[in-house]
Amino acid sequence: MKQVLERETLYDKLPMDLLVEFYYEINRNIKKGILSEAMYHEIELIKQAVTRRGISLLTVC
Repeated sequence: MKQVLERETLYDKLPMDLLVEFYYEINRNIKKGILSEAMYHEIELIKQAVTRRGISLLTVC
């Protein structure tokens, strides 16, 4: 099980709609090969910010 970091990030300060758009855009670009695998770190930060707000993201494969 992954440990959730308690440190606040920039993603914690973003409005929910923008946060979700970032999440899906980064995922889409990773799948297309446009962005590097290092972007998975950003995805995890976004997931943590959303989880702290009590929301769950569903990933469409």
